[in-house]
Amino acid sequence: MQDPTDAKSIASWRGFELGDPTIRRHVADGMQLTHLGVGFEEMLTCVISQDGIVSKFRFAEGDAVDSPDEEDPLARLDAEYVLLNGAVISLVSALKKLLGGYTEVE
Repeated sequence: MQDPTDAKSIASWRGFELGDPTIRRHVADGMQLTHLGVGFEEMLTCVISQDGIVSKFRFAEGDAVDSPDEEDPLARLDAEYVLLNGAVISLVSALKKLLGGYTEVE
């Protein structure tokens, strides 16, 4: 979070719920959310910026693809890509539903 009147006034939290009284007080005092870490369906984490840019995609815990040490590294990379791609598609679909659709940009 950042104070719009003072670029040096920044507050960061990890592992807090947005309903926490301290966070709510900072919002009431005028601080603005600049980045929000999101966990999606216990399989994916990402960061959403104030501009709506979604970045830093990661599997939520450990390796999403279990593989023995002797597995082909390229096959593992392909499997992780497919899983991450499916998770991102689900995330975008959920965001579209929560936010009421897309806006046409020309």
